[in-house]
Order: sequence, then structure tokens, then C-alpha cells
Amino acid sequence: RAQQDKARAPEEDESSSSDESSVDLEEEYREKLRKAKRAARSEIKVSEWGQYNFASLDLDKALGPPANNIERIHCKDVSPEEFVQRFELPAKPCIIRGLLDEWPAYKEGKSKWSFQGLQDRFGDVRLKCGEDDDGYKVKLRLDHFVRYVEEQKDDAPLYIFDADFGDEGKPTIPLLDDFSMPPYFAEDLYSLVGEKRRPPYRWMLLGPKRSGSSMHIDPLATSAWNSIISGRKRWVLFPPGMPKSVVKPKAWMDKPDREAIDWFLLHYKDVKKGLPSHEEPIELEMGAGETIYVPGGWWHTVLNLEDSVAVTQNFCSTTSFPAVWQDSVTGRTKLSRSWLKVLQTTRPDLYTIAQSLAGSGDGRTTAEEELDSIVKDRREKKEKKKAKKRARKDAKKSSRD
Repeated sequence: RAQQDKARAPEEDESSSSDESSVDLEEEYREKLRKAKRAARSEIKVSEWGQYNFASLDLDKALGPPANNIERIHCKDVSPEEFVQRFELPAKPCIIRGLLDEWPAYKEGKSKWSFQGLQDRFGDVRLKCGEDDDGYKVKLRLDHFVRYVEEQKDDAPLYIFDADFGDEGKPTIPLLDDFSMPPYFAEDLYSLVGEKRRPPYRWMLLGPKRSGSSMHIDPLATSAWNSIISGRKRWVLFPPGMPKSVVKPKAWMDKPDREAIDWFLLHYKDVKKGLPSHEEPIELEMGAGETIYVPGGWWHTVLNLEDSVAVTQNFCSTTSFPAVWQDSVTGRTKLSRSWLKVLQTTRPDLYTIAQSLAGSGDGRTTAEEELDSIVKDRREKKEKKKAKKRARKDAKKSSRD
């Protein structure tokens, strides 16, 4: 019997060790999730993430049917040249079908690009699911995030919106082999400055039901395409020139937690009231296998009606170059200096346009001079700020002496 007890002891020790390990992993998951939530939305407590009980709603019934007042085309029916004339030049959004048909991400989506499939391949990789108050990335391990998606009942869940997944050296870079650039958007002029210098432009989106993107205009006047691999999304778009005060009403802006679902459920009806027909928003639902084209300057907000996986990319084409260049001059001045040098040799036609837009457009100032002037002004303002700070510090020290 003593020998039997000795034989059992290692088994009991192993079982105890396994239980302790499971407890440790559970505590790690819970703590990582709490930390991510606190960082991503410091304006509310973690216990308040489900305070409105939006998880109990049938979103389709709560929102009602969309107008679906957007043109839908199939890529086999419209050439890239025709697309420019029909949609790019008039800055007209549209839905495109058929672009994903040959993507491994879509054809093999249930195994490769499902939440579980991505977890099996990259479970230990940390991906961006938000930003903290200082603009730093909030990240979660993918296996933790997938578990969160399965369990969550939050009003506006965390949303993976990762721009680094395709960067050199990242373990997720093989994902780039699973999709290809749609032919309508093959031209991307920012690529001329190189991957390391260009602004963030490509994102993988893993969105739980009820997550979304709040009302915004894409940066630097860029246009965008967004392709859904699985799930459904609800979109609302307002035409360029719509006042910010209209699309972002005060009642919504006054809230500490301005999330997309709140805008859709509680504020959109009031936003639409009294709008003239030429300012009527575009409403639509899009599903797996579809791609939306969003021209630069359009306000838009998106809500995930189901757990969704998507890829999106911002770009600058010849058509949109004048607007993008003007925004880049002030928004990305140093990058614009490099961009201008490349354009001079590779795209002299666009270099000429950049020159025509310099200064007041009268030809008295070159694009190079305008960029140098902006850099110089900012440097001088920075030096003045430092000087004032030193003066205050010296004055404080003198008063103590």
C-alpha cells in the first residue's frame, strides 16, 4: 500500500501543477483584458462597458433597413478606365463585387482568415486594439482577443485595427500573400517615397459585433477601399463639405464615450432631420465578398453588425493627387519634400501640378520654397517655445535664490 501511495503522489502533484497553471493563465487573460480596456477608454470604468445593454438588441431591427442608395457594380463589367470616369472623377462612392473571388483570404476564409484560423496561425502575436490618452498603441494577444470576441457583451467592444501586420519582420507578414490590390486602386502615389516613410495606409480589421469606427474623414484627403472577408457592416456616408457640427452633433460630442453604435442608435435620426436632398447621406449594408470605394473628403462611420474580418487601404491616385498634395504639404511637410523630389523625375506631370499649387498659385513661390518656409517657421516656433520655457525656469530659480 505504501508503494501505491508513492505511485499516486507524482500524479497528484502533476494535477495540482496543471490546475495552478490554468488559474495563472486565466488570471493573465483577465488582467490583460482589463488593462487594455482601461487604456483604450479611460473615460469610463471597465464595469461600465456594458451599461446600456446594447448586447441584448437585435441590431437589424433596432437600426431598421438601410436606404442602400449606393451604386453596386461587378468588377467584370467595369474596366479601370471606366471606373475613373464613373466614380473617381466625380468622387462617387460605390460597392464592387467580385474583387475578392480569387483571394486565398476569401476562398479559404473559413480556415485561413476566420477568427479561429487567425488564432491558430498567430495566437501569440500582439495586435493593436485601440489607443491610450497619449496616442500610444493598446495591444492584445490575438488568442486573448479571439476569446474576448466569443465572450464579450460590451456595448462597444474593442476592435483590432492593426496597421503593422504587413510590415517587414512581423510574424503576420504572410497574410499579405492572402489578398491582392484591386485593379481599380493599383496606383498609389505615396508608395513612391517608400514603405518606411509613407503614412500608415493598410489595416487588418477584426471587429466584434457592435464595434465600429466613429464618424470621420480619412486623413490627408486620401481615398480608401475596404473589403469584407467575413461578416456584415453598416455604413453611413455624408458628402464632402458637410459641416462637422451636423455629422457630429453636440449631444453626441458631449458624451465621454463617443462610439459608433451610440451614434447609430441614438443620434442618427436627429442628424438626418431637415437635410436637403443634395446632402442626403448614403446608407448601406455590405457583406462578405464586397468592397466599398470611399473617395477622399467623404465623412463616414461604420458599425459591425456581425463579428467581421476585413482589409482596408488608403491611397493617392493621379485623380486625387491635387487634394492629397495640398493636405500633405501642411500635414506631412518633411515627407512632402522627399515626395516632390521623386515626382520631379518619375511623374513630371504631377510635379508641375505641385508647383502650380504652391503659395497663392501665382507662380511666385515654388513648391520647394513653400515647403522650406513651413519647416523654417515651425523650427522658429519650436525655438521660441523652448526659450520661453528656459526663461520661466530661470525666473523660478532666481525667485528661490
